[in-house]
Amino acid sequence: MNQVLLINRINTNDNSIIKRRISFILGGMSLSSMKDMLIDTINSSGLIDDSNDVLYKYNGVEISMSIQTIPKIVRLLANANIPIYSVYEVYNSDL
Repeated sequence: MNQVLLINRINTNDNSIIKRRISFILGGMSLSSMKDMLIDTINSSGLIDDSNDVLYKYNGVEISMSIQTIPKIVRLLANANIPIYSVYEVYNSDL
């Protein structure tokens, strides 16, 4: 059985402040130490205004944020040695 995930294209020229739900698929999420490090890293970054904008998942994290914040989050996670496997916005047919 194929597993299909529909995603939106990320427009890197989008300079708006519109928040979009961006998913980060991360390695090591089965380890509680990795989850704790991820939570601490995101909470202490100052990049996320509202804790309700962050949803921690079994395979990573979803964050409501502007498109231009993506590189900052990637840099933050990479500097914390958190393995990143993909970054995408899930397709929402309601948009």
